[in-house]
Amino acid sequence: MERLARYLKTIDRRWLLIWSLIYAGFLLLSIFAPDALGVLLLRYFGIVLAFVYACQKFPKDHLLKLALGFTLAADTLLAIDNVSVIGVAVFCFAQFFHFCRLHRTNPYLVPGFFAVVAAAFTSSLIFGLDPMFAVAGVYGLTLLSNVFLAIHWHHKSPSVHSACAMYGFILFLLCDACVGASYLSNTAILPSALYPFANYFAWAFYYPSQILLSNSSKLKKL
Repeated sequence: MERLARYLKTIDRRWLLIWSLIYAGFLLLSIFAPDALGVLLLRYFGIVLAFVYACQKFPKDHLLKLALGFTLAADTLLAIDNVSVIGVAVFCFAQFFHFCRLHRTNPYLVPGFFAVVAAAFTSSLIFGLDPMFAVAGVYGLTLLSNVFLAIHWHHKSPSVHSACAMYGFILFLLCDACVGASYLSNTAILPSALYPFANYFAWAFYYPSQILLSNSSKLKKL
């Protein structure tokens, strides 16, 4: 707790206030008008600010900025079309750059990762499967790897940053479980009644996950 208190003092209070207002704002508005443009814009603005914050707070952590930048790009595509396969594919690269920074893997392996995503997409088309499931499979494996790496990092080197990574990825996983339920209910595989609840809790988990991850740089430890 002492470490956390010291770390919070290094964060401009205006950021803490903005994060709290955005989170409380869209959670409350989503209850009464989940499909309102204002809710979408408030959520999107929150993700933009998470990227801006990381660029300001950790300017030398290029992998963190790449990961959050790809997250922002994916959210932009999914804001336009919430079942966009391309949007999920872009999210794969967000997870890939998180993996690179957690595992200290060379980011120049990105062409190889691109080939994996492309192969999953192409194979699904050849075998007449929904490409969303193939791309989501690659995404899910990368996310699970990041959850494991973040937990390992925190257990090996406890710090505020490693805790932010661990809890951030756990919340990310919970968010994506809700996203999966939302997609399956929207495609009539699961009951349609689950759809609004899955969407609500997806963002309840997702936004704090991004704030935590924006504070999870491995280049700066307390």
